[in-house]
Amino acid sequence: MQHLRLSAPLTVLASREQIEMLRASDGLHLLDGMTLIEVEPHEEIRAEHLAGAGILVVQVDPAIAGSMRRIERVRSLRPELPQIVALESADLGLVRTLLKEGVADVVALPLTSVEMLEAAINVLEARAPQGQRATETAPLVVVTRALGGSGATTLVTHLAAEFAGRAKVCIVDLDVQFGRVAEVLGLQPRRNLGDVLDAGVRIDAALMHSVAAQHPSGISVIAAPADILPLESVDADQLHTALKIARQEYDYVFVDVPSNLTNWSLSVLAEADSIIMVVEQTIASLRQAKRRLDLFQTVGIHGRAVSVVVNRMERRLFGSISLRDAEEALGRKVLQGLHADGQNIAVAQDQGMLVRQVRGKNAYAADVGKLAKELTQLLDQGSAG
Repeated sequence: MQHLRLSAPLTVLASREQIEMLRASDGLHLLDGMTLIEVEPHEEIRAEHLAGAGILVVQVDPAIAGSMRRIERVRSLRPELPQIVALESADLGLVRTLLKEGVADVVALPLTSVEMLEAAINVLEARAPQGQRATETAPLVVVTRALGGSGATTLVTHLAAEFAGRAKVCIVDLDVQFGRVAEVLGLQPRRNLGDVLDAGVRIDAALMHSVAAQHPSGISVIAAPADILPLESVDADQLHTALKIARQEYDYVFVDVPSNLTNWSLSVLAEADSIIMVVEQTIASLRQAKRRLDLFQTVGIHGRAVSVVVNRMERRLFGSISLRDAEEALGRKVLQGLHADGQNIAVAQDQGMLVRQVRGKNAYAADVGKLAKELTQLLDQGSAG
């Protein structure tokens, strides 16, 4: 087979060990003009490393402080340069986060010539002019909680309703053990998320619409399974496909995730355009929220995607943790506080209604309305960015 010269020159920045293995791999002769530069994962990338590069393969090591910042470093030096990130033992959540951040592709170590060739060709094909514009996907908003019983399900239903007044909105209840979205909205769907997860290759837009139950507010709901499912039984790839279809069919997709974190729920969080973390003004809630925020950072879920909302907000002068205290404990600004209104919310949910339908002038509903405006701005900024 003759040499292949890519239309964009390929440059590889990797450790001496990886470069040597790449040189020894079969098929190196297929790539003509590939530039190999030895740069250890802890070393800083310089402008001269990128000279003449049309596609860059860069090795990073999440275990080395600063290594992941190489991606931003390359972007600052050459914003237009496609990056293929090479790393070892990347989990699904990290891969999806990198792709969402604009990385062209992710490959596993050790490097091989054939894999370099395939990845480079895929990048070139993806960047080639298309005859038809790719289908846009709706923003994905995930509502999570520091502790169970924090009011996250109430929030996701009321927040989705704010958007449903002007757009097509879907809630996907991923709490496969204790999901209550359909219940609090007074819905009794014949089909649910279990049907979606069991559909296999048959999953498509028609199936998603047939499963979605309709609420008078305009919200479509993919309800949690009727029977309790083991958390580990969820197929992450099937779930990813389902969410992708939902994001093609609706203008906004809201997701209620379980309290227990799993690999697949972390993958959903990593894929989200916005994450709403619901906390309360208690030491236990703030402690758990801080632990989760630290975990998100560890697995590559960027902090700027996470917004903190304090539920059942109290304004007592004494004996209460203030919003400022919560911000200091978590190291981030509280996006919105939600007034406590357990009585009216309980009455509304017993009737499958929203709280504003029970009491028009309601502090909780007003706070959610403010949150919806804040969230809209964040999502718009994300789209612009």
